[in-house]
Amino acid sequence: MRSKTTTGFLQANSSFFRIAVTKITAAIERRRIRTALGRLDNYMLKDLGITRSDIERIANRTYPPR
Repeated sequence: MRSKTTTGFLQANSSFFRIAVTKITAAIERRRIRTALGRLDNYMLKDLGITRSDIERIANRTYPPR
């Protein structure tokens, strides 16, 4: 049986853990995008309409929409 202190601690920190998991998930997704685009050659990137210097902005989702 949990004490009130333990339950209160878990409830108070649940938002912290949720935020931490969200940030970690986003970082993993950014790394996955960087890796996938980084493996393409310049001709394939050109077919997609991007350059190698755009990869970081795309991974961070700061690439301007067309």
